Amino acid sequence: MTHATFCVLCDQIYYPCLEATIGRPYVLYVHGSSDTTGAVRVETITTGLKWKRLRDPLTVLGEVDATARDACWELGATVAASLMPD
Repeated sequence: MTHATFCVLCDQIYYPCLEATIGRPYVLYVHGSSDTTGAVRVETITTGLKWKRLRDPLTVLGEVDATARDACWELGATVAASLMPD
């Protein structure tokens, strides 16, 4: 990507999206074989975007079992409830 293309991308897409998404709710689900520490660091990005974390990240290590699926369902329900009008 050339510098000029990058500047156009930032000016026309990235910067307007920054302002348009301030305060948006988000949750984070991360699945890893043995460690999810690096993936959870994505929260430094969401802090910069000024997004609102609805709950602590859900991390699942190893195989996905019924407990993990239930936790994911709850995570999705949290997001859905946050999007409903008052």
